[in-house]
Amino acid sequence: KKKGWNSVKPVVVSVTSIQRNEQGQELKMELVSEGKYYRKKDTQYIIYAESEITGLEGVTTIIKVLDNGNVVLVRTGKMQQRQEYWPGRETHSWYDTPLGRLPVTLKTYVCRSDLSEGTGHIELGYDVTIDGFASNYNQLSIDVQEDHT
Repeated sequence: KKKGWNSVKPVVVSVTSIQRNEQGQELKMELVSEGKYYRKKDTQYIIYAESEITGLEGVTTIIKVLDNGNVVLVRTGKMQQRQEYWPGRETHSWYDTPLGRLPVTLKTYVCRSDLSEGTGHIELGYDVTIDGFASNYNQLSIDVQEDHT
């Protein structure tokens, strides 16, 4: 057991994503995946595999919920991505595509979490602008439950 790591718990992660473009059209996606939860120092981690439903097969998503309330999303595998959610602030990151790395700007309006001991809810609401174009408003609702199967 690594120092500072609490035990890993199996969890079920349910993600609902709603994207709204500048014309007001909505795209809604839902994903349910088995994952893992653990806590290390002042951060809670949720790790799960994406699927073909999201178009991100072969990608692992890591959601970090910091004790200060901020959330960080990291994707590894076939696609590399890092996004930081700080309420009321704009953050800058990147998004790797087959055509190269694109700059991403996030403006977070909603960033709430009541995650505790592997159970809870994370709510994110943010504008995302990729490479200075195509601004979308995104809502991400993430439910985490302990997997007792």
